[in-house]
Amino acid sequence: MKLNIKTKVYLGFLTLIALTLYMNLFSNYSIESFRMFLFWAALAIVVESLLIPMPNNTVGVSVGYAVNIAAIIVGGPLLATTIVGLGFLLRAPKIEGRGYVHVFNLPVHKSLFNVTQSVIVTALMSIFYLRLGGDIGQFNFLATAIIVIAGAIFNSSIISLFLALNNKTNFFEIWISNIKGTFISALAVGVIGIIIALAYIGYGYGAVILFFGPLLLARYSFKLYIEMRNLYLSTIQALNKTVEAKDPYTSGHANRVEKFAVELAKAYHLPFESIQNLKTASILHDIGKIGIHDEILNKASRLTQEEYQEIMRHPAIGAEIISKVNFLSDITTIVRHHHERYDGKGYPDGLSGEDIPIEAAILMIADSYDAMTSDRPYRKAMTPEEALSELENNAGTQFHPELAKVFVSIMDH
Repeated sequence: MKLNIKTKVYLGFLTLIALTLYMNLFSNYSIESFRMFLFWAALAIVVESLLIPMPNNTVGVSVGYAVNIAAIIVGGPLLATTIVGLGFLLRAPKIEGRGYVHVFNLPVHKSLFNVTQSVIVTALMSIFYLRLGGDIGQFNFLATAIIVIAGAIFNSSIISLFLALNNKTNFFEIWISNIKGTFISALAVGVIGIIIALAYIGYGYGAVILFFGPLLLARYSFKLYIEMRNLYLSTIQALNKTVEAKDPYTSGHANRVEKFAVELAKAYHLPFESIQNLKTASILHDIGKIGIHDEILNKASRLTQEEYQEIMRHPAIGAEIISKVNFLSDITTIVRHHHERYDGKGYPDGLSGEDIPIEAAILMIADSYDAMTSDRPYRKAMTPEEALSELENNAGTQFHPELAKVFVSIMDH
């Protein structure tokens, strides 16, 4: 991932904050013993090395939050912040296809962000814990409950702003999506951290190792969830490949449509979740062609009226296929209505105007533009300028007028 100038400035700002916070903690707090430091540092490094990669292998999730919470309670701000930073700096998770990933084969900006973000979040949580009446080495229920929640908010906010700046998207949309996806999990892992801290306070180092089991169980649950997401993505890719194998024109078409649709959706300020649904719908919008005869799909001349009527069935067929898959249910209406016209003369349901889902109207424009600028057996491709002119001329009849205007604007620049 390349960083734009705003993201680089943000990363520099985070680094400055992390250094300032750590120097302040170093001046005002201490670590009880070297033995304590080694034990918790080793635990942090091991837990972070058990990172579970997300489907794109660019980010991952860990259960290290539990160790953060426990270290704050039993050892205080300096211990917690130091071992958390070391955990991210010295971890070496094994990533499929890449082997062991560590600080020496990661881009500098990734290592820097991981360490600074973890130091800032843990330092703030530690300070909150003490200000709320918590004592080092003593469990305080209210203070701990607050920092578990606050830590999840701090963490998601820093990451969401980084993604928003680098992807030029809306911070609040990414943040809300991030919180919805991680908040409950963070609370659950935080509770395990509390259990680990209580085990240490009551029974020492051996008890921490004993209660390390629930943490590994939480990791296993995360792993199952990520594997389910991998299966989800694999299913989408397999469905897309099925269509491409049946209709040669579709090869590459879906990816181009996705690109155009997402650009338009962002320019139109669609919510983050709607953009995510639109991405999936773009890839699968022609899945219904599975139900169309090969001789019609591959015909080298113009279609007859009867053949065109057959082709017109594919959005409804696609929606029917997708509706049977639980994790694709949110995109059913987008796929069904991506050939509806603004004037009501489209298919399959003859929807018009604002009755057409906005995602479907966006997909209609992206799909049409790529179709116009692609060679077909019976005609040559239009130039981009000609295709944009067609969009302008048919805005308000075939295409959503505002969306067409925005699309022409972004494609002209």
